[in-house]
Amino acid sequence: MKHQKEKKLFFRERIHSLNIFLFLGFNLTLISILGFIWLNNSVEKVV
Repeated sequence: MKHQKEKKLFFRERIHSLNIFLFLGFNLTLISILGFIWLNNSVEKVV
């Protein structure tokens, strides 16, 4: 019974870390896309 409980907890921890990785990856993608668009607009205004 105790072993099963620990396994469940470990599984939940793994899902939690996976969520963090997905969240960070999504944020980085969003920031890079927005930054790229912003840079393009800035360059066009300067030139």
